[in-house]
Amino acid sequence: MAAGPDRSAPAAASTVPLQHWVFGSSPEVGYGIKAKSPDLNLSMYDRRLDGIYAPLTGATLHGETGPLDVLMTHSANSATELLFSLITPGPDDSFGRKTYINHTAVLPLEPLQKGRLWFADVESAIRRFDASHAEDLGPVDPLTVAVHDELEAQDRVGAGIGRYLSRASAETLLTRMASDADARTLVLCRDSSPAERRATLLKIIEALNLACKIPIVSGLSDIPTGSAQARFQLVISARAFRADSTWALLDNALETPSLPRLEDPQGRYAALDRCYQAKVEPS
Repeated sequence: MAAGPDRSAPAAASTVPLQHWVFGSSPEVGYGIKAKSPDLNLSMYDRRLDGIYAPLTGATLHGETGPLDVLMTHSANSATELLFSLITPGPDDSFGRKTYINHTAVLPLEPLQKGRLWFADVESAIRRFDASHAEDLGPVDPLTVAVHDELEAQDRVGAGIGRYLSRASAETLLTRMASDADARTLVLCRDSSPAERRATLLKIIEALNLACKIPIVSGLSDIPTGSAQARFQLVISARAFRADSTWALLDNALETPSLPRLEDPQGRYAALDRCYQAKVEPS
C-alpha cells in the first residue's frame, strides 16, 4: 500500500513575484534605469517617479546628515498597486564619488489589505537583492516574496501603529486626509532614526490607507527638496522644513485630536480603533 502524505511536514510557503526596477549610476553613462524585470511595462510606472527618484537634498544623499536610508511610496496609475521605493547608497563611481540607488517594487494592494503581503518581507527582499547585485544588471528576475496564510494575516494590518503615532495624532491625520484629498501633512517625529521614520510611514499606510481605506497618498520618510514638495502629500521628518501654506504640521505624540471628527458612514474611526486595539506580537 502506498504511503499517504506526510501531514506532519510543514506546508510549502506561498510566494508572489513582484515586478521591480533599479535606478542608479552606471559607469560612463550616469544615472538611469540599471535593471528591471523583463515583463515590467516601465512606461506604466516610471512617469510617477520621473524627476523624483531622489527627491532629497545633496547633504542627505551624500550621507552628511546621517545614513541614507529613505522610503518613498506612490499609488500606481491603476490605483490597485503601490510603488514601494527604497533610496539607499549605491557603489562609489569610478572617481570615488558617492552614488545612490532607488529600488522600486510594484506591490498589489489586495494581499496588502488582507495582511497576507508584509512590508517587512518586501523590504528584506529588496535589501538582499541590492547586497548581491551591486553592478550593472539589465533584465533581472522578479522579487520572490512570501505571502502569508490567513491565520498569520489576521488583525495584522495597522497593528503596532501606537509605537510610532499616538491615537490622537492618527485620528487628526485621518480627519485631515478624509476631508481633503489634496491635503499635505508633515508628521514630526522628533529625535527619530531613519528606520523609525520608515516604520512610521508604513504603519500610517497600513492603518489609514489599507484598514481605513483612505486613498493612497505619495509619502516620503525624509525632507524633500523645495522643488519636490509638490509631488508629496505625506512626509515623515525629525524636524520641520520651510513649506508653503498647503502643508500642515502634525506632531506624532498629540494627547488630544486637533480636528473635530467628520461624519463617518464608512466606519473609518472604528477601523482606526481596531488598529490600536490589535494584539502586537513581540518582534
